[in-house]
Amino acid sequence: MSVFAGLFTGSGGPLERPRRATLFPPAQVVVVALAAALLRVAFWQLARSSAFLHTPVVDGSFFDIWARTLAEGRVFQEQAFFKPPLYAWVLAFLYRLGCDLATVQVLQLGVGVVTSVLLLGVARTVLPPRQAFAAALATALLPILPFFEVQLLAEPWTLALSLAGLLPILLVIGGRAAAGWRTLGAAGLLLGVAALGRPNLLLTLAVTVGCLWWWGRGGRLAPRALLPLVIGFVVAISPATLHNLRHGEFVLVSANLGVNLWTGQSDTADGVSAIPVGVQWDDMQLRSRQAGAEKPGASSRYYTRETLGWIAAHPGRTAALLLKKAVLIGNAYPGRNNINPLWLAREDGVFLLARWWPGTWLLLPFAIVGLVFAGRGEAPWWLLKWLVLTQAAAILPFFAAVRFRQPLLPLLALFAVAGAVLLVRRAGAARLAALAVFVAAAVYVNVDWYGLGDARWLARDHFNRALIELRGYAGARPDPAAAERHFRAALELDPDDVDFNERYGALLLGQAQPLVQEIRRRAEAGSAFDELVPRADGLLRAAADRHRRATAAYPRSFRSWANLGTARMWSGDLVALQARQALARSDTTAARDLAESALAAYEDANRSLQTSLGIDGTQRELGRQMQMVAGAVLELPPLGERIPALQERVRTGQGGRR
Repeated sequence: MSVFAGLFTGSGGPLERPRRATLFPPAQVVVVALAAALLRVAFWQLARSSAFLHTPVVDGSFFDIWARTLAEGRVFQEQAFFKPPLYAWVLAFLYRLGCDLATVQVLQLGVGVVTSVLLLGVARTVLPPRQAFAAALATALLPILPFFEVQLLAEPWTLALSLAGLLPILLVIGGRAAAGWRTLGAAGLLLGVAALGRPNLLLTLAVTVGCLWWWGRGGRLAPRALLPLVIGFVVAISPATLHNLRHGEFVLVSANLGVNLWTGQSDTADGVSAIPVGVQWDDMQLRSRQAGAEKPGASSRYYTRETLGWIAAHPGRTAALLLKKAVLIGNAYPGRNNINPLWLAREDGVFLLARWWPGTWLLLPFAIVGLVFAGRGEAPWWLLKWLVLTQAAAILPFFAAVRFRQPLLPLLALFAVAGAVLLVRRAGAARLAALAVFVAAAVYVNVDWYGLGDARWLARDHFNRALIELRGYAGARPDPAAAERHFRAALELDPDDVDFNERYGALLLGQAQPLVQEIRRRAEAGSAFDELVPRADGLLRAAADRHRRATAAYPRSFRSWANLGTARMWSGDLVALQARQALARSDTTAARDLAESALAAYEDANRSLQTSLGIDGTQRELGRQMQMVAGAVLELPPLGERIPALQERVRTGQGGRR
């Protein structure tokens, strides 16, 4: 008989307790593992040419740097952990073994295969065998899972660990294992190790303990029997806690709660996007330091207070953000985080992530039916529902990126199969109710309520591609021309983004620097430099324009103000050289006009540098630049009225820092 036979027929139903049988029937394990492996082979073949698989970006880049530092035997951070440490530890271990990036990615795809097999065991604790097999296959064939498995992120490992930790708990509730130290202690250890990579599993522990206590009332489980679960969890997370205590802060795992709360509720929050590493991130760190919260834990508490204050001052905006995130949690259109799945689907040809390919858009409507109707009153289903719902609700204070929903998908596959069976087997009014829920869920899941499928959401990916082209990771040669193309593409899609303008402006400024230096060298040698001036001047004007746009988008962008000051100072230098050249030709009128134009550039530079220094007063190099501007003003030909007067004030120390 086929392993698919009887899925929707026979006496077994989604509300029935499954027969006692092995959790991992060899034939089903082979089929599930093979299906998962084939999908991942196909995904790898399609995606491996993508630049995003050759260079870690955003969080992946952070963990890569952290792990390589540890692998080299150096200390990465002399402070409490800001990000969860598990993945850095795993990655450092793999690097010490000699694994390169591709080897790590293939290994993590293998972890995804293991996850699918583990889901088979979890499913067989609550579903009849054939339905459990279908749920495992659905998990094995979800394309969004390998999408995360090929990134340098903790998700593949934490998902496998959390399912492995959940399995013995379900066995205890189902009466198939004793609630002893070995079973619940192992569950606690596994969940605790997973929490070292995904700290919101602390909530999972609380929910699990609460459900076990409620189920155990009446003598089925003594409260003290829960101690192994809690102790195992605490032991597992203790390396991180002890590390943090050694650095003077009581932080259980990592100190990024406050930043994530601020990301979810603030003037710049959109409900779906993280605050990227860049201008806003730098300013967040600066604000924290200026408030006296320099350590990670103190910074987290600072931003927690700031978030609560913002919520109190903006109740309407907070409610709108919460509603948006509630819609997006169950929506099939992915909110980008690090890499947008739409990029791989549209730009890199990974059709497995395309909308028409079976995926979350198909799974979630059935899962919602299952969540509403399946397993009422049965303890294992009750626990699973609470885990799904509380973990989904835990996303609401932060931002609804698809990466945060990813850990729920294997459990949702269980509910999807249960929901599909209910839709087929129910009759009369009960079936109509299930169909009504399914139709409503299909609309909720598959309508792009907030335009996340629009091309503008690929702007950040173009930006990250530009950074990849500039980085030259693992021996690759930087390609500034390709970087410029991607910067321009990002700006076409989102012309007001502060990071796009700032980094592209910095690239243009870097391109102008050698030209400015060559012009200065030729001028000192008495050689002609006129043919270089248009190119240098064009780059400096373009750089200044980008930095002005960045400061308009985010006035506290101190680096943009500083770079604008540098661009204007160099522009002044070019015009000043031309003024001296005109004066040497005895063209006094042209020399005067050029000198006054240079003076205007120097004054603009001074104002920009002062603004940057006012935002971040620790930038000592800006003081030196302002002295250079003052010196350049003194070297201008003393023509007209304004220049000699300003030069006198500079000499007397009254105007040098205007």
